Amino acid sequence: MALLTGEDATILIGSSYQTAVTYGLSDISFTIDRGTVEQELVGTAGNYFTQGALSVEGSLTNCRFAASGNSPFLDSIIDGTVFILSGQIDGSSSLNFCFASCQVTGYDVSIGDASTITEASIDWTLLDPKNVTYASQKIYD
Repeated sequence: MALLTGEDATILIGSSYQTAVTYGLSDISFTIDRGTVEQELVGTAGNYFTQGALSVEGSLTNCRFAASGNSPFLDSIIDGTVFILSGQIDGSSSLNFCFASCQVTGYDVSIGDASTITEASIDWTLLDPKNVTYASQKIYD
């Protein structure tokens, strides 16, 4: 498992590449998981294993979730629209990602008093993990 942190991160979120903007995120994480499939074999030693389904899920904490009046996260919950999540972490040579078909699966808003910032904890999943590919460079502008 690798954990990348740092100040040099860029995260863009929007309903299309043209509308992608940076929102006030205080935390973001995602998990890429590949399952395995096992089949018992008769007459040979051991079982047959092959790769299973790919899944991409994540969460983020957003403190400006409706600043523009039209957040892709709120649209995803209310209207069922998908959003694009792309960015780079720890400089342009470390990790670049672009997930083009994300859907919000959980949304929790914590409201405080005048001395706290209202935050939304948002869980999301990638709807088309079969289209995930590896690229060694940034694939968005």
